[in-house]
Amino acid sequence: MDMLTSILVWGLCLSIGGPLTLVGLFHFVFPKSAWSAYRGWGRLWKADPREIAPEYNSSAAMRIVGMAVGLGGLVICLIPFAVGLLGF
Repeated sequence: MDMLTSILVWGLCLSIGGPLTLVGLFHFVFPKSAWSAYRGWGRLWKADPREIAPEYNSSAAMRIVGMAVGLGGLVICLIPFAVGLLGF
């Protein structure tokens, strides 16, 4: 039973944390592309971010979002490893 639980927990954590890490990496490495996607979604909802705040520093914001999301995903990926080290 412990082996099955371990496999399920690792699979769950990696399936959540892995994509989050990749999204964070995308935001950090390609901030202009990420901002462009947000602008596209904003235009669909008639709320273009560039019209709302034209002086907004989108590159810095996307890099901060990338770091936060990427590190959060990495932490989620490492939860089963940390729990195994602590012996729970």
